[in-house]
Amino acid sequence: MTAPPRATSVAVQRTGGGGAASADRPAPSVTSRFAPRELKEDQVAELVHRLIGPMTRLLRTELRLDRERIGRLRDPRH
Repeated sequence: MTAPPRATSVAVQRTGGGGAASADRPAPSVTSRFAPRELKEDQVAELVHRLIGPMTRLLRTELRLDRERIGRLRDPRH
């Protein structure tokens, strides 16, 4: 299984002429515009592939640390 290609840049669009009114209000965050229900199937698949690796590593590390805490470094189920 091969990983999907990673995006290397993020497009940022600025609005307004840079007047005093734009300096007074904060810029909207990326998460405020994120609409998960509007994602296409291939976008969801890419997101899952990007997240599964780091989450799996974190979970394995946490399970190993728990086994170390209770004094059982080896998992008897395997």
